[in-house]
Amino acid sequence: WPFSRTRMTALLEHINLNILDEPTAREFYVSCLGAVVNEPTTNERQLHVNMGATQFHLLRKYGKAEGVTPVTAAQRWAGEIELWTSERLDAIADRLTRHKLRGHVRDGASDVLRVRCPYGNAFVIRHEAPGSCDGWGCHPSGTGALTRLVRAVHDVRPGAAARLAHFWKETLGGEACELQPSGTPPLWCEGGVAGGAGSGEDIAGLQQCVVRFGAAPQQLVFAERRSAPPSDEYERNEAAAYHICVYLETAERFAACFRACEAAGLLYANPAYARSPPEFGNAMAWEEVQACGQFRIKELGGSTGEPAALVLEVEVRSPHHVSCPIGKRPR
Repeated sequence: WPFSRTRMTALLEHINLNILDEPTAREFYVSCLGAVVNEPTTNERQLHVNMGATQFHLLRKYGKAEGVTPVTAAQRWAGEIELWTSERLDAIADRLTRHKLRGHVRDGASDVLRVRCPYGNAFVIRHEAPGSCDGWGCHPSGTGALTRLVRAVHDVRPGAAARLAHFWKETLGGEACELQPSGTPPLWCEGGVAGGAGSGEDIAGLQQCVVRFGAAPQQLVFAERRSAPPSDEYERNEAAAYHICVYLETAERFAACFRACEAAGLLYANPAYARSPPEFGNAMAWEEVQACGQFRIKELGGSTGEPAALVLEVEVRSPHHVSCPIGKRPR
């Protein structure tokens, strides 16, 4: 695994996007894009699809304390997600056309395929560099042609990027954060395909916070845009109440991160996972958190007397978590 010597968050392992029906999601992610269903964790409540060490969690039913209830709104990521594939992009485009799924455009100048899923999520698909996914690990059912979630760009309001960079460094312990002009493309992107849809006046003079992960060259980008939704859209709209999951590099960093989040009053219990076991649910006390290897937060980049720069639910996990894919091979 190509870890940097700089202290980093290890891996952006999954993004959870609620869906309204499994067949539609399975057709898009598996039949068209080339992901693989992770059979051990897919059930009547959720579909999990693998892309190497990364996943999408596609939830259909909540496990609330009062009972299992269906999702009522599909979730849409506020920005753009870049995926890497080992296939020719034309092969993916042909499958999308055969399945009568519209909303994909081949950008020949930048050699990417831009795709919208049936629920409106925006993806950039790029052919992976040779050997770029070696050593990452994987989930139990292995991986297919779609090999990694390499970059997620989340739109944020002007002024949020610096606060989020400070939060990620000081609270989550990831020193590999930097500020750039908003819309700056990743280094591997010849010709400049920046994530997100903003351009011109939408991003002029604004910044983005780039969080680099130990699983190089993976990135999470908080890109300021004047058209970005409110920072607390998570609280207002079920369609925006998605979450991400990150792994920390060591148990010691996990413990330090928990202590920092607990001291700041950031720990969060999501009612949608009240029936889940602690390792997938809402552990709050250190003894339980240490045993299960996970806790949740959602208010990022706030300070005393100041609201969060962004409300985004984050599952923070230890490398000892039962689902950690680091260095693993298919069963």
